[in-house]
Amino acid sequence: MQGLFNKTITPKAQEVKDPAEIKHAPKIFTDTCRIDFTKTAREVHNLVRGLSPYPGAFTMLNGKTLKIYSGNVVIDSHTRKPGDVVSDNKTFLRFACSDGYYEVMELQLEGKKRMKAERFSPWKSYSVRNKRSTA
Repeated sequence: MQGLFNKTITPKAQEVKDPAEIKHAPKIFTDTCRIDFTKTAREVHNLVRGLSPYPGAFTMLNGKTLKIYSGNVVIDSHTRKPGDVVSDNKTFLRFACSDGYYEVMELQLEGKKRMKAERFSPWKSYSVRNKRSTA
């Protein structure tokens, strides 16, 4: 941005060889937003980043929709099934992926406000196992 203000760089029009090749982005459906934890943690992370804040990536946690707005990739070998929930019931919430974990940083449980994962106290009453998100 500074370069534009200082006029050290100038905007350049996008080159299009054939206008017929220009396409609109594909429509985003609900199934597109559903997180598939059988994928790698990096793929899950990119899905969450690409859909945040709207329409938002989601999974199911004990029958309720859990929207995930941000998180981190944790590469760690494990023997859990993809979609299993791992938590210390106090500070972190992780979902097992094919090559590690996706640690949730910001979320919104159905019927609740958006919040940081550390403030997500209702998880204490949830089981720590979750089937793959295919609801």
